[in-house]
Amino acid sequence: MPTPDLSFLGSALLGERDGVPVVGSLVAGAGTGAEVEMPARISPATGAPLFVGGDTTDAPVEAAVAAARETFQRGAWGRSTGRDRARVLARAAQLLEERSEEMVALLLAETGKPVREARGEVAATVNAFEYFSGLARDINGRTLRDVGEDVFAFTLREPAGVAGLIVPFNFPLGILGQKLPPALAAGCTVVMKPSPLTPLTALATAGLLYEAGLEPGALSVVVAEGLAGATMVSHPHTDVISFTGSTTTGRHIAAGAGSNRLKRVALEAGGKTPVVVTRNADLDQTVEGLLFSSFFNQGQVCVAGSRILADSAIADELTERLAARSAEIRLGDPADEATEMGPLISQQHFDGVLAAIDKATSEGADLVAGGTAAGIDGTTAAPFLRPTVLSAGDDDNHAVREEFFGPVTTVQRFHDLGEVVERANAQQFGLAASVWTQDVQEALDLTFALNTGTVWVNGSTDAFPEVPLGGRRDSGYGAEFGREGMEFFTENKTVQMRRGTRPAWYGA
Repeated sequence: MPTPDLSFLGSALLGERDGVPVVGSLVAGAGTGAEVEMPARISPATGAPLFVGGDTTDAPVEAAVAAARETFQRGAWGRSTGRDRARVLARAAQLLEERSEEMVALLLAETGKPVREARGEVAATVNAFEYFSGLARDINGRTLRDVGEDVFAFTLREPAGVAGLIVPFNFPLGILGQKLPPALAAGCTVVMKPSPLTPLTALATAGLLYEAGLEPGALSVVVAEGLAGATMVSHPHTDVISFTGSTTTGRHIAAGAGSNRLKRVALEAGGKTPVVVTRNADLDQTVEGLLFSSFFNQGQVCVAGSRILADSAIADELTERLAARSAEIRLGDPADEATEMGPLISQQHFDGVLAAIDKATSEGADLVAGGTAAGIDGTTAAPFLRPTVLSAGDDDNHAVREEFFGPVTTVQRFHDLGEVVERANAQQFGLAASVWTQDVQEALDLTFALNTGTVWVNGSTDAFPEVPLGGRRDSGYGAEFGREGMEFFTENKTVQMRRGTRPAWYGA
């Protein structure tokens, strides 16, 4: 795989050390070195060092938050109009599209996802910037004519202030697109912390926004480990927090956000998507759809179809066909157009997924396909895992209860729709569900019965900026995308105006 050109990072590229690029945080547009440096990031695709830099401390956070607060209170961005913000976001979308191949190269290097998936992620992010550039000019409240005698009222939506954004490793650009454009469209200033494994696309996007006309103080990118995120969340001068990641970390985020002052938090946490396949499903269409939902992005997707509940009448055939097709998926060099699956994000994560498979089988799950490492010609990188299909009868099995975040799906049987709804709703997660059937009434009944934030019918994993995405229970709360996603970054203000003279209350 070719080495990406990191000069695209601008001032965030601080130099080289022993031939390896040194990367820093961007604080109000200025590159900032680490106080205590993280270990070198090893590319999951090549096994070679990709960059050094980033901080194990929270040192960059204070300056980043101070710049964001100053810009919000006294800078041009804090006084910007909807048109001002729309023009910046629209121009950023144009620049991102023009530089798409460079962004794809960064995604390949830092995530190892196949090139066709990387291209799709860049295109989806362009789409998000375009959508929220339009919404920036349409932030509105409500008017109530006669709330009382001679009194009318209206509401205003105002920018919330300084937004802290925490972006995970699995879609470092795509999930950035769910958070950053709506925050800027609303008029917030932003401190963003990408995963320390995948900061390159975030740094590059910040550079494009500066080029598009964004005031540098309105956006800082902190390249650092988890301590920096905790400090940003609890900082008294951050006003709202948007987080995507694990449920365990989400609980810490929710607690930390209220430690110094109360603030609103949007959490998009873990998931274990129940995929309900009825006897009325088109199996040809369903098998191909389940391959995508289970193994897209190496299964590192919060809404991956990792728990398939199949009607007992078709469960055996579905399992056999899914296993056979999964064995045909081509693993390889992410830059190769023929590659259909790349490596997991790191060797540590690979080891964790493999251990989870072992735990599931030790608890009685059957290994139907995959479950082993794959050697790839031309690379010493090792975190390549063959697509894995399990079969489990017990709802308490590890593979049924827990999110593995890898290319692993588990097939279970059910006997009637009432049973499958009860079992699907019994889990602690509530991010999304998927229903496969050609019976419209069946599709509607299951859609209304499943207790999740999103339900796909004869589809899965798709997200569009026009519609909100959010979870329930241990999958979090709040919404990303849609008008709701932008309104999270605003505060409501109620204004009441009296048209007449209020009669005296005392001494009348």
